[in-house]
Amino acid sequence: MTLNTAEAGSDHTLIACNAPAKTRSKLETLGLVPGETINVISTTGAGLIIEVKNSRLALAHDLASSLIVT
Repeated sequence: MTLNTAEAGSDHTLIACNAPAKTRSKLETLGLVPGETINVISTTGAGLIIEVKNSRLALAHDLASSLIVT
């Protein structure tokens, strides 16, 4: 499943990132690496608020759709 389909309040493990290499590299510096737990704080019309490694990030739906989670 992709992260953009996750519900608020759910925890997921990142499996892979299908974003372009430059974007993937930036996400990795923010802690979005395979095996990392992601907590979906909330979803909005514009995207998602997630928590990873005790930091909150806002992701647009198109970017979240490139993140494969379980």
